[in-house]
Amino acid sequence: MRYVMFTYVDPADVAAWEATTPEEQTADVDRHRAWFGKWRDHVMGGEELDYPRTVKTLRPGRQGDGIAVTDGPYVETKELLGGFVILEAADMDEAIAIASEWPSLLTQSKATVQVVPVYVRD
Repeated sequence: MRYVMFTYVDPADVAAWEATTPEEQTADVDRHRAWFGKWRDHVMGGEELDYPRTVKTLRPGRQGDGIAVTDGPYVETKELLGGFVILEAADMDEAIAIASEWPSLLTQSKATVQVVPVYVRD
């Protein structure tokens, strides 16, 4: 069964990471690479996402006036969606076991991971 693992990061954790040394940043990246290496048979895809300031949001225009495009995500949330990983797992328990080892959960006090089953239509 497929699951999407969404990774969220708190802006304070982003600022703290950006303030670390290049060596500490490299070590953090290496921990994430090791996670991907360990679970490579379960990872079907995924991407790290850019900063929210680069996002464009599309909504229906006012009074049927086409599509309105605005800057930013404009979603009421404190966390930033950092990326997603598509997992193949036997069941939710296995998906949670894999996700619970996400390195940011061990190093960022406000990190969040969400595991969502992929909806399959018959």
